[in-house]
Amino acid sequence: MGRKSERSNPFSINSLLKYACFFLTILFAVYFVKTKLDIVDMRQQLVAMEEQVELQRLKNKDAELSLREDEKTIERTAREKLDYVHPDERIFVDISGTN
Repeated sequence: MGRKSERSNPFSINSLLKYACFFLTILFAVYFVKTKLDIVDMRQQLVAMEEQVELQRLKNKDAELSLREDEKTIERTAREKLDYVHPDERIFVDISGTN
């Protein structure tokens, strides 16, 4: 008479284990869904970044082609405004003051 049965106690070990398993199952399900959503989001970001990379490659190629066309202009500007010379070239400067 003085002893309570384990079934009437809502906080018995078995019921606590059941609640813990249920809670962990829900927790893992939420984690799984969140991870899947993160993967989808990151794949979309990857596609967007790959498009940006491809666009930048095209811009770089266009700029490279423009530079090749303007090579003579660049060389002339470097010589006249920046006083650049080729490595094997010698420049003689008349310092006598007579032109």
